[in-house]
Amino acid sequence: MRIAVAGTGYVGLSIACLLARRHEVCAVDIVREKVDLVNVGKSPIADKEIEEFLASGKLNLSATCQPEDCYRQADYVVKSTPTNYDDTKNYFDTSTIEGVLDLLDSLDKKACVVITATVTVVSTANVSRHNPKCK
Repeated sequence: MRIAVAGTGYVGLSIACLLARRHEVCAVDIVREKVDLVNVGKSPIADKEIEEFLASGKLNLSATCQPEDCYRQADYVVKSTPTNYDDTKNYFDTSTIEGVLDLLDSLDKKACVVITATVTVVSTANVSRHNPKCK
């Protein structure tokens, strides 16, 4: 199974490392330095377990700043990017989710999308419309 993980923060990288023990995983991030570290088996965040997983060399994990090929090949896309809450507007900023979905649509890719973030019911309903494979 091929899995794309959007975001290499604590949650995304933890998920990517665990899944890469048994599956082919491609991690996507917008920060080149983080991608480069992951690709040489080093953690861009301070976490003992993630550091050990990456250093082991036993993961089927690669990272990229170019999501297109990664998403095209994926059976599942795990979205682990920020969805910050805006107190002034009283809503979650779901633009990163929408960006992943828009890119998947432009690629005509019907991967199952898994969201690992706090989002509203409306956001979840929007994702489900883009996820015929997951129904």
